[in-house]
Amino acid sequence: MIDNLAKLRASMKRYIKSFNYSGLLGAVTLFCLSLLPSILPRPWLMQGVISGVSLAIGYGLGILVSMAIRWFSQAELSARFKHYAWRFTYVFPVLMLAFVILGHVWQNEVRKLVGQESAHSLNVIQILILSWLVFHAILGVSRAIRTLSHKLSVLFERWLPKRIGHLIGILLTVLLIVWGFNGFLFKSFVNISNTIYAKSNDATSKGITQPKNPLRSGSPDSLASWSSLGSRGRDFVARGPSQQQLEAFSGVKPLEPIRIYVGVKSADTARARAQLAVKELKRTGAFNREVLVIATATGSGWLEPQAVDSIEYMHNGNSAIVSQQYSYLPSWISFLVDSENAQNAGRELYDAVYTEWSKLPSDSRPKLIAYGLSLGSFGAQSAFSSAQDVRRSVDGALFIGTPSTTELWRSITDARNAGSPQILPIYDQGKTVRFASNIKNLRANADGWQSPRVLYVQHASDPVMWWNYDLILHKPDWLREQRGPDISIRTRWIPFVTFFQVTVDQFYGVSVPNGHGHNYANTIVDSWAAVAPAPNWTEAKSDKLQGIIDRYTNE
Repeated sequence: MIDNLAKLRASMKRYIKSFNYSGLLGAVTLFCLSLLPSILPRPWLMQGVISGVSLAIGYGLGILVSMAIRWFSQAELSARFKHYAWRFTYVFPVLMLAFVILGHVWQNEVRKLVGQESAHSLNVIQILILSWLVFHAILGVSRAIRTLSHKLSVLFERWLPKRIGHLIGILLTVLLIVWGFNGFLFKSFVNISNTIYAKSNDATSKGITQPKNPLRSGSPDSLASWSSLGSRGRDFVARGPSQQQLEAFSGVKPLEPIRIYVGVKSADTARARAQLAVKELKRTGAFNREVLVIATATGSGWLEPQAVDSIEYMHNGNSAIVSQQYSYLPSWISFLVDSENAQNAGRELYDAVYTEWSKLPSDSRPKLIAYGLSLGSFGAQSAFSSAQDVRRSVDGALFIGTPSTTELWRSITDARNAGSPQILPIYDQGKTVRFASNIKNLRANADGWQSPRVLYVQHASDPVMWWNYDLILHKPDWLREQRGPDISIRTRWIPFVTFFQVTVDQFYGVSVPNGHGHNYANTIVDSWAAVAPAPNWTEAKSDKLQGIIDRYTNE
């Protein structure tokens, strides 16, 4: 047995010695830091990926630091120092295990903040194993790249001074990698995504049938064919509260709500689709309704049922909602490859509807409301240049879960009153534009809020909102200033690591309970009541309607 232990120790020593010491030091450091909590609780699978990537980045950074020191100093450390430094590496596994255990505790603290159950303790072992596998996969690719760089350097060193040849070899390798990523991997990813989601766009959800109601796009009377609406568009026009449900809520005979939708296949360009949408609005008499909502969809063309149903309940069907599809890719892919389409669609639809609406007498036209959720909010705001422009142009605006890359949101947030935090800014003393995260915020001091009202609803724990490339090297205000109640006090900004954490958090933004992350359905009724309330609307009616929305949200 002693021999076996000796062999194991020798194998471990050879394994550790196969790495660069500075690289190991950097790898372990970033690994430990990657286990700090971020915005949302992370499943063990994603934590393992993040920690594995952090190991690889830390290892690479450590090597770069070591190379830079040797490059400039041309000095070599003493054998004694190296001996004790390598002895210290035996502490690394213990340190890593300790931080994985601490990370497990921290993740459960975050889970408690957002109302989720604690994770299983087995996750500690799963994270360690997956991190090791991810690290070695990246390391294998990196070593292949290093081999290529070395061969190129040797080639150039035949004709150039050694250092210059070495530098040229590295630069050429970087250029080849960038070209390969942009020219092959990225394009392949986009092409594959288009193929997959184009098929999804052509599908029809279970239980969805073509509406016969002429007040719906896709009906036999519609100018936009049923087949051209796309899967999300067909869901939108075929669903919604029934006349019986509307009357049961209001106690008064309702009107039939108008739902207008134009798909990517309904017309060739965003402008043509917007013009077709206006023709649909005119055909259905939408400009005679009490409220007209210009709703910018998410990447796939999706509109949140809770949001569109709520406004129809609130106005007892005396409403019209119009939207157009600009992509069939999920929002996160659409944001990467065609975010300009979201902006273009938002501007074109708004311009077309506003042009027709503005021709009508001001005392007989519907209230015009701008609405968008997530990437839809990003697209909707592109139609406006400033907060004042929004208020001059529409009778109200509701923007939910707005990505921080949105220009209008950013300009308003940056101009917030001194002392107010980024997670809940106060702009112009709250007279015109307001930010809210819960019903309490929405109902506070409503009398001091002038019309038309512009409302941003956002959660401190919404990673979709706070993700941007600045996170790589800059600490954000939402971690520098007052934190939200569901953000852990242990959350820290770490270069590179926080960016990857928040990137992954986005995939779990809707997996947490309502009121956290990217889930806003529990405040949607009060949000509409703040921006576009029906006549004689009360808080009691909001509570009653929110109860209905909550029930079928949880079904």
